[in-house]
Amino acid sequence: MPDTLTQPPLSPLLTATGIAKSFGGIKAVDNAEIEVTKGSITGLIGPNGAGKTTLFNLLSNFIRPDRGTVVFDGEPIQHLQPHQIAQQGMVRTFQVARTLSRLSVMENMLLAAQKQTGENLWQVWLQRKQVAAEEKQSRERAIKLLESVGLARMANEYAGALSGGQRKLLEMARALMTNPKLILLDEPAAGVNPTLINQICDRIDTWNSEGMTFLIIEHNMDVIMSLCDRVWVLAEGKNLAVGTPAEIQSNPQVLEAYLGQ
Repeated sequence: MPDTLTQPPLSPLLTATGIAKSFGGIKAVDNAEIEVTKGSITGLIGPNGAGKTTLFNLLSNFIRPDRGTVVFDGEPIQHLQPHQIAQQGMVRTFQVARTLSRLSVMENMLLAAQKQTGENLWQVWLQRKQVAAEEKQSRERAIKLLESVGLARMANEYAGALSGGQRKLLEMARALMTNPKLILLDEPAAGVNPTLINQICDRIDTWNSEGMTFLIIEHNMDVIMSLCDRVWVLAEGKNLAVGTPAEIQSNPQVLEAYLGQ
């Protein structure tokens, strides 16, 4: 009789193998691989210049790899444009939050809504009721997400009036407006005060408990160790180690390369 208590292995949502990229003869990413399990919070760490953000750019095709394969949700995506990858369900944030400063917080959120009937000029006139209903639904979803990050009271203010930490919260909430399957976060805690760091971590943890999958680059080791199920380490563009946070903390190669010990 099969063991009913045995859980089936979790399937990878994102798998990248043999990823390489050179700039002027310098190997920024050298035959790297990474795997993100569905429902996990996976960390990506390494010293400055290790190739972490470049790998993010390659995964999302903001930069095309020289070689390698990226499979997302069972489908190869390295041939797709960045916006097509986002439509497939993989979205990313940036080290410096990219918000549209001269638009309101709410307008930033609404721009992220996917597959709106009103995106077609003719449909604006032919299906006014549907367009109005979709906009109402999008606003309601936007407000709920803004409430979750503590920005609902600032919905009508210019995004440019937000602090750096608040912009990162807005960028994460805007990413969730796309109903993604995976969010790539590039240093969500960088340049953020400790109170907002705790708020950001709480939100990531809550969204993960609701089913969202994350891949996170972060230099703040407390954030990585408290949030992540599994951690990948890059050094000089190559994979150095992978394991649980506890395993990574005690790995002598990581201590030497990343922590300088």
